[in-house]
Amino acid sequence: MKWLKRISIWIIVSLSLQCLGLFYLDHYFLGTGSKVVTKKVVENQSTKSKNVDVKIPEKAENLLVSYDAKYLSYNVDEKLKIVNCRDGKIKTIDAEDNSIISFSEWLPDRNRMLLIEKKSNDESSNLVLYSYDVLKGEKLKVKDLAWGGSKPEVEDIQLSTLTGVTYVNVSSEGNKSTIYRIDRMGEITRINTIPSFVSNIALVRHEDQLVYEGLVYNKIYATGRQNPISIDGVDKLTLIGTDDDDNVYVGELKDNLVSKVYYGKTSEDTQQWKSVNLVKPASKNDLFISKNGILYQNDSLKGVLTEINSGKQTSYVGKLYQLYNKGVMSVANNKASFVLFK
Repeated sequence: MKWLKRISIWIIVSLSLQCLGLFYLDHYFLGTGSKVVTKKVVENQSTKSKNVDVKIPEKAENLLVSYDAKYLSYNVDEKLKIVNCRDGKIKTIDAEDNSIISFSEWLPDRNRMLLIEKKSNDESSNLVLYSYDVLKGEKLKVKDLAWGGSKPEVEDIQLSTLTGVTYVNVSSEGNKSTIYRIDRMGEITRINTIPSFVSNIALVRHEDQLVYEGLVYNKIYATGRQNPISIDGVDKLTLIGTDDDDNVYVGELKDNLVSKVYYGKTSEDTQQWKSVNLVKPASKNDLFISKNGILYQNDSLKGVLTEINSGKQTSYVGKLYQLYNKGVMSVANNKASFVLFK
């Protein structure tokens, strides 16, 4: 009976401690009568790290800015340069022996680049994919892209850090396209596209689905679907891009200009998609989609970028090159400048 008495005592003690704990949480730790002192923290604008105007060589090509505008890259004399936009320091990224970096692309959400190298003196050279971590200064080989055509050129790279999947669009002499899919484990496959010639590609980042546009007939397709994405009453569509909510944006194309934009998910019937009318028809290259789904239209003659829905305008000087997560990067008089969105 002693053991039963001991167990009973321990149960009573345990329940008492639990009740005391709950009483403390209810009346003191979570109590509504507690006084909370708050202090507003105001960011000192004078101490914020700001970008400097970066000088760009006249021969520079493939000018790109990282997602947060901390870094800017360009090619000059077959060399890849990366500029720290905070202090203007420049670093040269070396290619492997007898090779050149023929293509580069920033990741959409971190300061890393994907690089494509090929032999500088071989028109049928295989392409090699590398990654480069700017902060660590590390360059790592990702995959060899087997190639059987002549004069291969990378047209675009799309990557999702959520799924770990990378798509590489390669064209050969005559513009025939081959799209490679590389998964997180490094396995590589060729994507069978419906048209042989592909122009624009965009990635649905949560679903591992690639959306692509046929070069000849301006039809939009998505991997995993046999039929093209179609809008009732619209003959030609051009792919504008995707956002982080997996919406696909396409423009109604007439006389090579876009006057109306449709957007929605590939899993939905396009009759459920939303649409936006442009006040003035625009070239596809003057339309931009931000990660959070804001549609912008550029007026290069006025140097103004307009947010379509709100009408907010951001002015810049020179030629607009790219949007980053908080603003735009433009170049005037061989200097790259950064302007925050209004």
